[in-house]
Amino acid sequence: MPADVYANDDGLREGARNSRPDGAATFNIIADADADLIGRVGAVLNLLNVAPRAFHMELGLEGTATVTASVDCGEFQADLVARKLRRLTSVREVDVKYAGFHRQ
Repeated sequence: MPADVYANDDGLREGARNSRPDGAATFNIIADADADLIGRVGAVLNLLNVAPRAFHMELGLEGTATVTASVDCGEFQADLVARKLRRLTSVREVDVKYAGFHRQ
């Protein structure tokens, strides 16, 4: 199975499938409320190879939309996805907050 470099996937190497992410990222995106916005944002989040914990989109004033998505991932992955989101057409602003999980 090939590795997905965007998701920091090491394929089937030594327990890589059993590893858990270090934390979760919350992406707050402000963009033009285009009809395909949810699909374009979803395609970028899909690079993480995990379904979001939460995904919310709300139309705002003056033709803008606010999208909030929380996804379990590593901090490096969150930064990479935030950069890709910023490159999307019609995206005005991307703010990412990362919180690490406390392990015992």
